[in-house]
Formats: sequence, C-alpha cells, structure tokens
Amino acid sequence: MFMVRSLFHLLLSIHYGYGMHVYLYGLNPPQDFIKLRKIGGGPFKYLTFWDMLLQFTYFTIAFLNDIVGSNTTSAKNRVTLQKVRDFLFSTVVFSVGSFVSISFWGLYNIDRNLIFPPVFDSWFPCWLNHNVHTTPLVGVLLELYFVPHIFPKRRAGLGVVAFFSLMYLTWVCVIAYQTQHWVYPILADLPVIGRGIFISLMSVMISLFYILGEVLNKNIWGVELHKKVK
Repeated sequence: MFMVRSLFHLLLSIHYGYGMHVYLYGLNPPQDFIKLRKIGGGPFKYLTFWDMLLQFTYFTIAFLNDIVGSNTTSAKNRVTLQKVRDFLFSTVVFSVGSFVSISFWGLYNIDRNLIFPPVFDSWFPCWLNHNVHTTPLVGVLLELYFVPHIFPKRRAGLGVVAFFSLMYLTWVCVIAYQTQHWVYPILADLPVIGRGIFISLMSVMISLFYILGEVLNKNIWGVELHKKVK
C-alpha cells in the first residue's frame, strides 16, 4: 500500500504541475481571449486555477509526507508534515476539488455557454479540460480511499472553508467592480438578486462538500478514527 499511495501522490503532483505549465504557457487562444485572460490577475481570477494550485500543493506535500513524514491515525503522534497534509485535505482540497468538478460539469450539461462556450474547443485541449475539471473529483475520492485523514472539529473546518469561499468571492466582485467584467458568463447573465442567490448557493454547496468529506472519511476508515478526531 505504501508504494501505491506514494506513486499515486507523485503522479497527481506531476499531473497538476504539467497541467498548470500548459495552462499558463502552452495555450494559443485568439487575440480577443488573450485580452480577456489578462483581466483581473490573469488565470488567478478563476477558481479552477486556484484549485489546480491547491491540488498540486497538496499532492506534493502528501508525497513528501510518504517519504519523510508519518501516516498515523493518532492525532498526537503526527509529525508536522502530516498535520499540514490532513488539514489541507480535510478543509479546502476535498471541498473545493469536489465543487469545481461537480459545478463545472453540472453547468456544462445544462448549457455549456454558461461556463465553457464551444469556441474554447478550438484552443483549449480536451485533455487539459479534464485535467482542470475532472481530475479534482477523481483525485480526492481516490485519496479518501487510499489514505485516512484526521479532520479538525467541524466548526473549525467549516470556518476555514467559509473563509476561503469569502476570499475568492470577494476577489470576483472586486474584479467585476474594477473592470465591469464578470469572471463567469453565468454571473453576467443573471440579475442582481439572482446573482446573489447563485453565489450564496455555491457557498453553501462548498460547505456541504466539507461535511461529505468528513462523513466519507469516517465511513471508509471506521468510527474509531472519527472518534479520535473529535
């Protein structure tokens, strides 16, 4: 299991690292899209890119922890590297990764113009689309299966997720205020009230994914681990 877990972490780290490199330097969009991508901090205006950074950071730390850290289910016996690994995964990595995949493909199947118009297909390769929007969910579910994680108390975990969501949504609103451009087409199409409702629902959805991760971790690895966490 050690070899499987370590190889999995290494492959995901390379996968996201290469994906980010292509995302930043390997695309050749039309001139209109080049101007659009530069608005609001370039790729840093997209939650998908924030998630790529999170996933790359997490799986790199997880691999290093496999080599020089600890993999104990006792909160008291963990080294610092495992504490960082468990904290990242249990809060933002699982919830944001799940949210990015499910919200993207949900909106894509309702009306892809709301999130990823067909014109993107000419310059944004299919494999990179799956790297950005499919692998996060697959990766965090496999991670749950391969590795037990010690979750913080629910109130603390939800607080971290809420802070992350607020930070990103504030950034999106600042970009819209300064540039008159909404990061996602669906936000531009909605009226003010509808926009507020949509953003609120998305925030609640991310919080629910945190709880889902906690529940799945408990069910896969047993009640005793869950009790130790509490």
